[in-house]
Amino acid sequence: MNINDYSSKVKNLANVISSIGAPIDDENLVAVTLNELKKNYNKFYVSIVVQKTFLNFQDLITLFTNEEMRIVRISSNGGSQENVFYSNINRSKGGKTSFWG
Repeated sequence: MNINDYSSKVKNLANVISSIGAPIDDENLVAVTLNELKKNYNKFYVSIVVQKTFLNFQDLITLFTNEEMRIVRISSNGGSQENVFYSNINRSKGGKTSFWG
């Protein structure tokens, strides 16, 4: 299951629980998501939990989606982060080099 599918599932469950009178706040959504996703994104998980600022659920999902896309890019380039770097540096937008693809 990809991150977008996972986040939709979590949001739908939260909406169902809220509809029966037990709303789930953003902090709990973030905690549940981090706890579940740390299995597959351990290093990324650690970098998030050590931050001093609280991430809301949508910002967390955006970060995980970006990480998921980075992992896919690495996998599609033979697993080499160097290949990903060079493939991203060669992309351009409006004549400017884009490192973020």
